Amino acid sequence: MQVVPVATGILRRPDGRVLLDLRPEGRPWPGYWEFPGGKVEPGETPGHALQRELKEELGIRVRHFHPLRVLEHAYPERMVRLHFYAVDQWEGEPEGQEGQELGWWSPWEIPALKGLPANRPMVADLLSETLPQPPVWLIADPSRAKPGGFFRDLDAVRDAGLRAMVLRCRTDLAPDIGKVLPEWLENARAGGVQVFLNHPSPIPSWPVTGRHLTEAQLRAGEIPAGPFGVSCHSAEALELAARHGARYAFLSPLFPTATHPDVPALGAERFAALVAESPLPVLALGGLVPERAAAARAAGARGIAVLSGLLESPDPRAAARAFLTAWNPACRSIP
Repeated sequence: MQVVPVATGILRRPDGRVLLDLRPEGRPWPGYWEFPGGKVEPGETPGHALQRELKEELGIRVRHFHPLRVLEHAYPERMVRLHFYAVDQWEGEPEGQEGQELGWWSPWEIPALKGLPANRPMVADLLSETLPQPPVWLIADPSRAKPGGFFRDLDAVRDAGLRAMVLRCRTDLAPDIGKVLPEWLENARAGGVQVFLNHPSPIPSWPVTGRHLTEAQLRAGEIPAGPFGVSCHSAEALELAARHGARYAFLSPLFPTATHPDVPALGAERFAALVAESPLPVLALGGLVPERAAAARAAGARGIAVLSGLLESPDPRAAARAFLTAWNPACRSIP
């Protein structure tokens, strides 16, 4: 199959919005949004093609750019090799020189658009930048915490370096936890920890970053107005989450789990296939231990989410450090 090289620019304004253009009628894939750019002509480098294409397509002069990544995608009629560049500086105001519609979109708005399939991994990259780093998430369930140790263990994993948490409240909170929780959440937010709340309606007015939905809540149309993520178990759920503007998705179970032995694991191959088709940053959940973090990453996971392996560990801080360094050895430098 013929491989067509394409140079593509990611233009981002100071407010974080990214430029896309709408493919007009008369061209392949009309009505689909894409990042601006075009085919690399014979004798051109991708960088030169980027400058030429953005001048022809948008009427701007590129002043500075740098490479991001190279992706290949097989369309029915051809294979494209996309050279993505971050365009940091340009002269002029982008305008559609070929009659195409332009739009500046926040990264979390882009998955809901009808976009070219080849651009999905790059969209997920942009959304990943908005999520906490390192990308190791705690699922904190007060009903499964050690007696009297919930906040002590939360502090331990936070101090170990975790900056993302889903607070899962499926039952009424014990009075001692409910009394302290709002203050703990406020302090966590001030310390840079993002907390997404998984809670049935009515939703309490706690100081959290956003909501985390189950797949059932997503399918029932319980879409919050602010930031949210979704636990997904299928391609249909991932597509629905993207359509409604989710910031991220958990996909499970990647590996067999002791808590749900009757649920078949996706396995690395199926997990990777689902990730490749989603414009969302997908985090792996299910059966994870530090020794499996590398396999999750190799399957395309943008991070991992852990429940029993952290708060139910005898030493949550040490367990958190083990997951962090398994995902990224550079985390060893965190005190």
